[in-house]
Amino acid sequence: MTTTNPNNPNGRLMRFLQATPEQQAAIDRILDGKAERAPEPPKGPLLMMIKDAAVLLGVHRATIWRLLRAGRLEPVVLLGAVRVRRADVEGIAAGHRPADAGSPKAESRSPKVNREVAR
Repeated sequence: MTTTNPNNPNGRLMRFLQATPEQQAAIDRILDGKAERAPEPPKGPLLMMIKDAAVLLGVHRATIWRLLRAGRLEPVVLLGAVRVRRADVEGIAAGHRPADAGSPKAESRSPKVNREVAR
């Protein structure tokens, strides 16, 4: 068997024919102009203060604390300060529910985190 030169049109055709069905389907989507766009990079900080999350959602700070206690948001304790992930806050704004919401894992946080959230 000869090696294929990717710059040679025949070599490119051989590479396409040797591609997996998933790779061929991806190439077809690109050629049809339906290529999947890369996700947008996050805008702003990855972690947010409670007050900033409230402003972003247009709610009161107490609502963010209730979302934390209900397990809809997961707290990130950083040097004793509670933060929330921007992606989680944007997910709530988009109507997405976290995968572990209401699961036993969401209820079994360490006592220290629960005290922090219960402020």
